[in-house]
Amino acid sequence: MKLSEIDVNNLSPSQITQILFGFVEDDKKQGDCIFTLGGRGIERVHKAVELFNLKRADYILFSGGSGYGKYTYPLSWTMRDNAVKLNVPEDKILVEDRSNHSKDGVIASLFTLEDKFGIHRIKNILVISTPWNYRRAMLTLKTYYPKWIKYTWCPANYKQHQPDNWWKYPEAHGYVMKEITNLVKYVREGQLMDVEVEI
Repeated sequence: MKLSEIDVNNLSPSQITQILFGFVEDDKKQGDCIFTLGGRGIERVHKAVELFNLKRADYILFSGGSGYGKYTYPLSWTMRDNAVKLNVPEDKILVEDRSNHSKDGVIASLFTLEDKFGIHRIKNILVISTPWNYRRAMLTLKTYYPKWIKYTWCPANYKQHQPDNWWKYPEAHGYVMKEITNLVKYVREGQLMDVEVEI
């Protein structure tokens, strides 16, 4: 079934989990950059620093602006500051600080990657976000980035946002339900490519 054909109201928790989380394991490959999608949770920063310390990539890119004025200090700056406190050299950190949402951040980050590396040189990107953001993150990257780029999924460790427990916690449940609703909406609007999914 294509994503655009899904009726969100008729999905079970297990079907939602199958669609959003993807169950794709980190392939342990090296990357040209560690791309961290914007968010307030320190878990994303911890994951980025972990990958950096393992020498999986030489640079970390933090994405995220002020969220249409919701934040006085851009999300990417906060993530950068926290990474520096965890001993990542500031000259190894790139920031994209103008975006207000995920698609915006992916597109704006393309220019940051072009300025630093030249997009034609990028072969693989390590991607960090919440566990349930797999499907939308990957579809956004594959919709707007060059087709030759490969991606390694490296979700941050959010303990209450896992495929086997998200429905047990009200906050996580709310995030996941909003995610599946928006995913289908964005595909139907043509903002994201439509793909076949197993449910």
